[in-house]
Order: sequence, then C-alpha cells, then structure tokens
Amino acid sequence: MGVDRELARRVDRLERLMARRLGLTRGHLAERAEQARRLLPAEVRRDLLDVAEAAHLAGHPRIAPQIDRRAVRRAHDRAVAHLTGPGPRERRRILHSRALGALLGRLALVAAGVAGLLLWRGFL
Repeated sequence: MGVDRELARRVDRLERLMARRLGLTRGHLAERAEQARRLLPAEVRRDLLDVAEAAHLAGHPRIAPQIDRRAVRRAHDRAVAHLTGPGPRERRRILHSRALGALLGRLALVAAGVAGLLLWRGFL
C-alpha cells in the first residue's frame, strides 16, 4: 500500500504542476495530458500518460506487481523537470541573450581584424 501512496503523490504533484504552469485544472492526469496537446513536447506527454496509466493499473491487485516502478519514477522525474524548468518567456530571454552575445563576439572579432589591417597598412 505504501507504493500506491507514493504513486498517488507523484500523480498529485504532476496535476498541481500542470494546473500552475499550463492552467489545466479539469480531469485526471491522462485527460490533462491530452488537453495539453501543443503546450507540451510529445516526450513529456508520453511520460505523463505512462505515469497516469501506472496509477490506474496500481488499483488492480493482480496487475499492480507488474508495474515497472523505476520506469514510472524516471518518467515522473522527466515530466517534473520539464514542468518546473524555465517558462516560454524565460526561454525566449535566454535565446535572445545568447544570440546577442554571439553577435557581439563576432563584431569584436571584425573590429579587431579591421584595427589590425589598419595598423599593418600604416593608417594608425
């Protein structure tokens, strides 16, 4: 029974994260994963569905021992990592700052090359 409680806690945590991050508050975990079609990558949706299926099967006494708890734990951890990671706005900021850094680095190289050329030709 302790393992079933652990699985229920995992499902509850995923449902709370989906409600907070994606605004999906209706239905069970599987229904929320289906509602989040374009909001989540396919791998994360698949992990959510795996956890939901394991929680459903955990209620059956003959099937419950056959559940791969380690695989369910890994799927849960991957889904939580995605749902607690940076949101779309933060990802966009990170992308823009990386692009700006690359642009400034190339601009510095071009400026150094022009200064070197001017020094070599005797203009400076």
